[in-house]
Amino acid sequence: MEPCPDATTDTHNTTDPRGTEPATGCDTECGKSSAALEGFDAQRLLTEEQAAEDLQDDDGDAGPKDWQRFYMGYHQRFVEDCVLELQGGLLRVSLAQAPSAKVAAKRTAEGRNGKGQQHHHKQQLDKASDPALTGTTVWDGAVVLSHYLTETTVLVRPADRPYAYSGGRLPNVLELGAGTGAVSLAVAVCRIAASITITDLPDLLPHLRLNVARNSGLLRPGQVHLQPLRWGPEGEQDVQSLGPVRPPYDVIVGSDLIYYSYTPETPHSRLLLWTLRRLCGPCSVVYLSLSLHHNPEEVERFLSWAAEGDDGFHVLRLRASIPVQWRVPDVLVARLTPKWTTAAPPPSANGCAVGSNDDDVEGCEAGPVAAMAATPDGAGHCCSREVTA
Repeated sequence: MEPCPDATTDTHNTTDPRGTEPATGCDTECGKSSAALEGFDAQRLLTEEQAAEDLQDDDGDAGPKDWQRFYMGYHQRFVEDCVLELQGGLLRVSLAQAPSAKVAAKRTAEGRNGKGQQHHHKQQLDKASDPALTGTTVWDGAVVLSHYLTETTVLVRPADRPYAYSGGRLPNVLELGAGTGAVSLAVAVCRIAASITITDLPDLLPHLRLNVARNSGLLRPGQVHLQPLRWGPEGEQDVQSLGPVRPPYDVIVGSDLIYYSYTPETPHSRLLLWTLRRLCGPCSVVYLSLSLHHNPEEVERFLSWAAEGDDGFHVLRLRASIPVQWRVPDVLVARLTPKWTTAAPPPSANGCAVGSNDDDVEGCEAGPVAAMAATPDGAGHCCSREVTA
């Protein structure tokens, strides 16, 4: 197993670059990329990237692997602690689990009030507050994404190509629907992010705090921030309250976020897309790891919706770049990069962007796909200028 990249000495800026001085373009590397790639066909590059990711004969598809949690027994999947071993076992992330957020809340309450005592604050959990009632369980998508991000150099940029929003070699990261916090904590303990904002529904934050506390000895002080975040228009106030690191984020991650088919009663896929558009800037990159056990048809619908229109995303399905040990046919890892190259239009209620916002960050005129192609490994992020407070 390859070790996590050593990037512990990175400095970063946790202020919102949009707050006082909107960018007028990527003044350094991205400007060079824009000039060199003038007239560049982003879709053609995406097609070439996809061809490189596709595998004809994949030994990783031989069958279930011993780490896959989907094939484990009930206690391993829902009750016992899950331990992610990183850096060849040198780092271990310990994660408490529960069959549902309601059970996790009960355990937390018993811990506060003493064994056997009743806790009078009843959690009202349904499909709106915990979409699959499984937010406190580690699923295969989280395992795959954790190892992909920590066993490759995808998050670490050269010093001369800093991130647009952190201003340094390491990104400002936000995780959506973090659940147990597996992906965020894996990235945090490997010290490959300038900051990490861990988000989920308010009812799930106590469980996240528990797991952050369990691993606090491995975390850099001030690196990790917990925030409530509901998806869709009803979460706009949550977006406004995000901090101390504000949107847009260099990297957004999420695992096992799609469960239910889209209906007016279960609109989670559309709300997820709304939230991604709301949190991304033109230089943002999104990594989603989606289990195909839950609802493969809805996963395909979501990716199709994400790719629609000029205000959508370029969607790349990662395969060859996933370390072979963690490459399985029932987890789809996708990289989404914004098609828009200036300020992101605010999304409407159904996830589609409308209007424009001239006060947002501009830049990366060639687009993030083109800018990534200009990096040595082709797996980096949008080249950018240095960001100052």
